[in-house]
Amino acid sequence: MNSPAVDHQQHPPEKNSGGLPHEKRVTTALMLAAGKGTRLRPVTGEIPKCLVDVDGKPLLARTIDALEAHGFNRLIIVTGYRCGLIGDFLERLDTTLEIQTVYNEQYDTTNNIHSLWLAAELIDEPFLLVESDLVFESGALAEMIYPDRIALSRYEPEIHHGTTARITSCGHLKALFLNDSTPNCSDTFKTVNMYSFALDSWKSLRSALQTHIDSENTDSFYELAIRDLLESGAIRLKVADLSALWWDEIDSGDDLMRVRRHLAQAEPQTPSWAPAKTASALHDHAS
Repeated sequence: MNSPAVDHQQHPPEKNSGGLPHEKRVTTALMLAAGKGTRLRPVTGEIPKCLVDVDGKPLLARTIDALEAHGFNRLIIVTGYRCGLIGDFLERLDTTLEIQTVYNEQYDTTNNIHSLWLAAELIDEPFLLVESDLVFESGALAEMIYPDRIALSRYEPEIHHGTTARITSCGHLKALFLNDSTPNCSDTFKTVNMYSFALDSWKSLRSALQTHIDSENTDSFYELAIRDLLESGAIRLKVADLSALWWDEIDSGDDLMRVRRHLAQAEPQTPSWAPAKTASALHDHAS
């Protein structure tokens, strides 16, 4: 396996987990942010989706705030499209997280299964996997600091699209539906695109990812590998039900407008980030 290019940016960790023993919780997060966000054009014509502004703060800054609030101390970001803008933003960001980036040079021809595989050499501990187009209440991470969790929410067909799931009676993931038709039943859930993995689970997932990469199945979603493990009984994920919390996924212009309407009605917050320039004013200088 070729070694991915890694860029280190280190910051002294200052925040803790709030009392949960370090060895029993997750303190590393991985964000997938390589895609071009074509469904969000023209907003993403010049910037990556993670730097899209929602109510005065980029998505990336919102996620970093939530990670800090829940005691995370390390963040790995897989970049691709307009990666230079992400680097510029991170250089100007005041954060307690140690941040590393991995560049997916094939971002234009691969999907997130390839991005997750690229990060394999950097992660040898339990971690949280989160996608870069999510916006959520900070409390959404409360259960995700424990390993082997999947964040789900009650399926709402009028706004939800993508992977759905069903769960067991004891609250564990039972089935994932990717390209299949969404089950027409009352106990269908939408994946929130946040997962946490224990080290043993991650080792199994890395092996499943490698199988797909070796088969040149790189234009697929990482959920395919998770579903493989689920169906073989090699992984068991407890459900973190976020149905009572607000969250959203920004894939399209309609999604962005819905999120902005919601946040405009919420209590205004003082940004904890202070980059010298706005994302839209930065220029991509990635090589």
